[in-house]
Amino acid sequence: MSTAPLPPDVVIARALRAHTRTLFAMCGMALVLTLIGTGALQMAGQEWDDQRVLAGLSMLAAGQLLAIVAAVLAGVGWIGLVRRIGAPGSAETVRAVTDGVPRRQVEVTARRLALLLRVALAVAVAGVTAWVIAEPAGLIGAVVGAVLVVQVAVVIAIVRVSVLVRPRRP
Repeated sequence: MSTAPLPPDVVIARALRAHTRTLFAMCGMALVLTLIGTGALQMAGQEWDDQRVLAGLSMLAAGQLLAIVAAVLAGVGWIGLVRRIGAPGSAETVRAVTDGVPRRQVEVTARRLALLLRVALAVAVAGVTAWVIAEPAGLIGAVVGAVLVVQVAVVIAIVRVSVLVRPRRP
């Protein structure tokens, strides 16, 4: 097996691809939550203002917001990387790779997503707690919505590990 370093353009392309995949995965998660919310409203029919439905939809909206924030973090990482590199094959590109810019940018994005993962779990717990205190009738809806928020956290964790962290390791 060859241990020769990768060409600079390949290193940058891999970092950009990791950010792009993260962006698409999180946008896809936000879209899936939109479809779930639309379906929930359709099934609720005339009872859309029931406390259980409102609790579930509020938690679902929190999950969507977290997925959108994750997508924005991936986009910010992508833009940050693009701003620090030059044209393919240029001396600026070689210098950026030598200085470790792509690796650092992927690490920054991974750290930000790790923090967002913790925030998502805290939002799930805080949301259920808030609904129990404010309106105990909303407990079931809040728990169902919290499950969706936890699913967002799971997707963030999977994307973070499989797309951003694992490909960096030898």
